[in-house]
Amino acid sequence: MRNKRRETENSNVGRLLSTDKVNAIFAGAMQEFLAHGYAATTMDKVTAAAGVSKTTVYSYFQDKEGLFIALVERLAQENYREAFSPQDSQLLQGEPHIVLRRLAKSIVEQINNQRELLNLVRLIIGESGRFPLLAQVFVRNVDKPVLELLSQYFAAHLELQLPDPQVAARIFLGTLVHFVILQEMLHCQEILPMERDRLIDNLINLMTINQIPKNVIADRYSGTKQKSSRRKRTASGKFQTDYNEPKQLRSIRLTDTAWEKLAELATENNLTRSEMIEIFARKGF
Repeated sequence: MRNKRRETENSNVGRLLSTDKVNAIFAGAMQEFLAHGYAATTMDKVTAAAGVSKTTVYSYFQDKEGLFIALVERLAQENYREAFSPQDSQLLQGEPHIVLRRLAKSIVEQINNQRELLNLVRLIIGESGRFPLLAQVFVRNVDKPVLELLSQYFAAHLELQLPDPQVAARIFLGTLVHFVILQEMLHCQEILPMERDRLIDNLINLMTINQIPKNVIADRYSGTKQKSSRRKRTASGKFQTDYNEPKQLRSIRLTDTAWEKLAELATENNLTRSEMIEIFARKGF
């Protein structure tokens, strides 16, 4: 029993030492990459900065590329976890304008508060011409998860009436990232001054400007929406007119299906059926 307990304690100590060594390697790698760039950094420099043996470094990472990829993945996971708090069940709860503002502020604050992340972005942009893989690793681990989350959110909220959720996600994230790049990386606060809350408020307004009430969405997609009443027919089978229109419009005859579609369009545009017909007659579709 004592032997088992001792083995467990030794195993825990071993894991703790391993974690400490990995953290030291990551810290040394970040220091060297930011100071000298990717191309000029060597595993020997990382080893010296981390204060561990070369054998230890190579036991965890096969080469410099593998070390850099692991570093980016780690930073991405930490920042994603802090910005979007997967454990927070309230993250995506609430009206869209509340949720989107919460996400927008979290994204901007998280980027601004992580100076290492900003410096890493500078490095990746500078090295992307010679080492495109570095940029691809960053986008795959940092941008892609955020865009996927936003796309899923927009696709699930039909009341926003966004025709392409993926494009909407890029507009949303792209606006925030561009703001941070101008303000924090390119030092353009004085050239292009802009308050964070002003930008976010207007971004949210743009994303929710076409929002319609939830009850309308429920009716539209539930299959239970009441169809508009059909006009009565005369003894000869012609529709009886239920509107006063110019003479040339009274000659328009619609099939049942077309009439129902016209009523739907009229409702969507807050018009009467007569007004819709007049628009078609005067201006076309």
